Amino acid sequence: MKHSLWGNRNFVTFFSANALSNLGNWFDFVAVLILFRYTWQADPLLIALIPVMYAIPSILLGQFAGVFADRKDKLKILIYSDWIRGVLTLVLVFTPFPFLALALIFLRNTAGAISLPAQQGLVRRIVEEEDIMKAVTMNGSLFQLVKVVGPLIGGSLTAAFSPSFSIAINSASFLLSGVILLFIRPKEQEANEQKEKQGEEVGFWTSWKEGWSFVLKSRILTASLLYGIVTTLTIQMIDAQFVTLFSEVFPERAELTGWVISAIGIGSLLVVLALNKLDGIKKYGWFFGTASLLIGVMTGGFGFLNASTFLFIVIVLGLLGGIGNGLAFTAVNYLIQKEPPKEAIGRVSGIVDSTLSLLFIIGPLLGGLLIHQLGVTMAFRMIGFCLLGVGFVGIVFQNLIWKRARRDANEHVRRREMQANSNA
Repeated sequence: MKHSLWGNRNFVTFFSANALSNLGNWFDFVAVLILFRYTWQADPLLIALIPVMYAIPSILLGQFAGVFADRKDKLKILIYSDWIRGVLTLVLVFTPFPFLALALIFLRNTAGAISLPAQQGLVRRIVEEEDIMKAVTMNGSLFQLVKVVGPLIGGSLTAAFSPSFSIAINSASFLLSGVILLFIRPKEQEANEQKEKQGEEVGFWTSWKEGWSFVLKSRILTASLLYGIVTTLTIQMIDAQFVTLFSEVFPERAELTGWVISAIGIGSLLVVLALNKLDGIKKYGWFFGTASLLIGVMTGGFGFLNASTFLFIVIVLGLLGGIGNGLAFTAVNYLIQKEPPKEAIGRVSGIVDSTLSLLFIIGPLLGGLLIHQLGVTMAFRMIGFCLLGVGFVGIVFQNLIWKRARRDANEHVRRREMQANSNA
């Protein structure tokens, strides 16, 4: 019998808290950039350290956070993480020096890195199996919407008041998010499982190795992670270079970079909303392969732009890339929820998060080097053709690359049925 996910009180509560903390985060990010540049007159190199402070905690702690989340109460981790981030953000409001602000940002994102695997694990424990796809796409829609709306509202509030005002709003949003999460009531069966698991915990390193074992022994997880690494690395090589390309091809249209970034966000949002109608993913190759193809079309297409190109074409290319990004985003989050055993979601999530976060630092460095050697248009063409090839291989050979995906899913279903029968 079909039922609405909005009838799940726990999920609605979780979704509301997630919306609040995510929106505040984007208020904060814009405000911090303005604070560093306009208030403190910080050097560009110092400003470049801001996204690094966001990425390093996930790189260093993502996998260990996953182990921690699988061994402890996920809901408590989320609540305390929100409150710790709220307090650190409040301290950031009164910080007089940029280096101290960077340290606080690092500590705050360390608490955020610890909470991410717990968030993934909690979704599986408060949502029924048949609603996982809808939960993933609803959270994905929220994430993409906030990426578009958050900077606009945050920038407007910062301009109207001050960076400190927007940062203070983020502090309040984190604190309130933690309070809202207090109203989640996990099912009694889940609470009993948590107590039993705490009573039979294995060593930390053993648990960490088990997490990698789940990934490496699952063909679909291994193939998807490798595909994600290749695609993410190539995307990150050009992600920060849009402004370089457009300043060379359209020197009189400084606003075009913002338009394209917004088009990518809108494309991602639209496709994630459309995917909400699906019950699940049966062929991962269509998602990962098509995502790579579309992002390749956007990237390679940008490499062939010239001064006479209609701006409409540039925006359409951005929308196509956004659709590809939305497909990949949905597939990654769905497989994290669906493929590993329930007790290993935190560890698998931590492995994926730490691995992909590393590429957010390596990718831009490689991209800058490639552009320095080949020139910006040739670099975009080369990366675009690589993505097209990766996407083509993923679609045509998906039965070979993900050949055990369906069998693994059936094994998980049988395992759940056996567990249900034994409990009965």
